[in-house]
Order: sequence, then structure tokens, then C-alpha cells
Amino acid sequence: MTGRTVMNLAKLGLVLALAVPASAQEGTVVYQGARILPGGKPAIAQGVLIVSGGKVLAVGGPSTSIPSGATVVDCSGKTITPGLVDASFAGAMTDEDSNEQSEEVTPSLRAIDSLDLTTDAVRHARAAGVTTVHAMPGTKNVIGGIGCVVKTVDDAAGPHLLVDDASLRITMGAEPSMGNRAIRGGRPDSMYYRRPTTRMGVIWEVRKAFYDAKAKLERTAADGPGDNDPATDVLTKVLQGKLVAYTTARSEQDLRTALRLADEFGYKTVLDEAQDAYYLVDEIAAAKVAVLLGAPSAEDVTGRAGADGASPRFSTIALLAQKKVPFVVTTGTNAAALDLVREAMFAVRFGLSPEQAIDAVTIRPAQLLGIDNRVGSLAAGKDADFVVWSHDPLDPAAVAESVHIDGISVLESR
Repeated sequence: MTGRTVMNLAKLGLVLALAVPASAQEGTVVYQGARILPGGKPAIAQGVLIVSGGKVLAVGGPSTSIPSGATVVDCSGKTITPGLVDASFAGAMTDEDSNEQSEEVTPSLRAIDSLDLTTDAVRHARAAGVTTVHAMPGTKNVIGGIGCVVKTVDDAAGPHLLVDDASLRITMGAEPSMGNRAIRGGRPDSMYYRRPTTRMGVIWEVRKAFYDAKAKLERTAADGPGDNDPATDVLTKVLQGKLVAYTTARSEQDLRTALRLADEFGYKTVLDEAQDAYYLVDEIAAAKVAVLLGAPSAEDVTGRAGADGASPRFSTIALLAQKKVPFVVTTGTNAAALDLVREAMFAVRFGLSPEQAIDAVTIRPAQLLGIDNRVGSLAAGKDADFVVWSHDPLDPAAVAESVHIDGISVLESR
């Protein structure tokens, strides 16, 4: 028997030991002896996590009372965190299914209708500790549609949906105008002929859509409800503060435009993939706008970095923290992104504290998405979504030895 075989068998035995059988999980299970990072609160040494019926019953130190008859799992030397939350995850849809390009503006389309939680990307993310994702339509439309928040499992009952209308995706920059005919050339032989070809055209499509929605609100106030228009109705929800616009903007000029449009129409926005945020961090802070910072490890080192003319810097994430700008770490649309926990690890390398980095992939994205009453931290009454790591998850050698969603082990080999 080779050394590699022995190592693999040892690892398999450890995973099986941590993956409590479903029959036991239906009762009360106690995970004790681990260092627990509960999310948003100080670490607990020699901690105790008690779960039952898919919920957390208690989290505490070594003196926590253990219910009689509970199944006890020894996690000495390990670290337990909440299940990770990726606030911008592109792996649950194919590129072809995430971009409906028959029109430039498609606010009434829903990401959940193209969701596929059986993809390799979802399985890989789940094995790396991600238990909840925010999936949005793609970035090739000016206004792509409505995003949803789901857990990273799918069964006979369908997706474990947390929020079905979590966001409206708007995209600045070059992507919504890609694939068009050359200026003053080409023939109108496809639907792409009609698309905007400049930033000015892209922004006008956004502005026109909100002008129409604003006009409908004014007509409704004066004359009562008129004809039903699903697309405009979605935009009116944004104007009324009932739906948040997630604006994908990378370069300085696009970020400034995103802030200007939100201020012009009075809607709430979140800046997605804000690579040039360091240029206008004071303006972002003054606007009280949150930032989704995609794949810190990939900034400056992959072909994706520098999209739309941006000049990303490693120091951006620490600057956002210093200026108290709300931010989270995501994998985003970058195909070169590492596992979410590795992106958190690189955030520490770039200046965040370990506590800030863990919060940026657990409780902070849960709060941003309005799901912190269920996930993002370990507290009594919340969903039993958690990860048992071999040791500190921010260590490059750490692995997720056990991943649980609603108390059930969902770990698979990658």
C-alpha cells in the first residue's frame, strides 16, 4: 500500500467520523473541543456547538451543558465556522443561460429560472465550505434581472431558497455593448445590431428605464394603477426602496456613474466588482454604499483584472476597511477566483485582520443580503449551516473536513 493510499484512507476515515449519520443528525448532535469562530463575535476556545432538527441549539465554551443522549463528536484541534456566504457567485448558471440578450433591458427576468445547483462549480464551492450563494443574472445586459439567494444543495424538493428577489443587476462598462457591429459598418443581420455601442449608450438605457418607471409611479399616484408592465414594475420597486440595485462597475468612471445614477433617481445601490474603488473611497463612504470586492487574490495578476480599463490594487480592501465602507469578499465573475475561503485568506495578506476576513465571507454578506436571521453566524435558533476545518481556515493548508447545511453533512470529494 503506497503512502498516498494510506494518507487518502486516513483522510476518508476522518471525514466519515465527522459526517454524522443522518439518523443521528435527526436528533441532537454536539461538536465539542474545536475553536469556534461564530461570526461577528470573538472566537471561542474549546467551544461547544449543539445542533438539532437542522437548527443551532447552543454555542458556547467548554462549560456548556450537553443534553443527555446527544451524539458527541470530538473536534479537538479543529476550527468551526458558519457556512460561508458568497454574495456574488456566478457558478450556478452557465454563461449562455445567464444572459438573455434579446433586449438590452430585462429587469423582470429571474436568475432562479436558470439556476443549476448540480454544476461542478457549485459542488466545488460547497466542498470548500460555501453553504449559501447570491446568484444574479449575467453581466452582458444593461439591466439583467433579479438575483436570488439559495443554499448550495438541491434535492427532490428543489432549491433551498432563502430570497427569490434579492437584487436587480445593472451593469456599467463595456460588457453590455460587446458583440455589436463596427461603427459605420456591418449589416443589420442579427439582434446584436440594435445594442448600445458606447458607455453613453449603456448609461442612457439605464436612465431611460428609470425615467419610464418614475413616470409610471407619477401616473399611478395621479390616476391609479394602469396597464401591467412587469419590467417597469420591477424598476418601480427599486425606486420605492423595495429592491436593491447591484451595479457591476469596475473602473473609476463607471463607479462614479453608478453613484451618480443612484443619487439622481434616489435608489439604493451596492457596488459590485469595484476594482477602482480606491480612487473614490471617500465618495463611496459618504454615499453609505456597500462594496462587493471580487476575488482579491486575482487583482493585478489575471487577465480579468483591469476589466473596463480599471487599475486594481491589492490595498483596496484594507482602505475600504479603514474608511469604514461596508464591504464583503466574493468570487464574483472572475473565472480565476480561488475558493472563497482562500480569497478571505488573501484579504488578510492584503491588510485585513483575520476577524474582518472571516466576517467578510460569513456574517457581513448575510447582513447585506438580509438573511442574517438564518445564516452567516452561529447562534441559537439559526440554521445549522457550519464547516469543520482541519485547523485555522485562513491557513493555506486548511481543508473543510465536514460541511453541514441544515445540520446535514453535504461534503463531497472535489
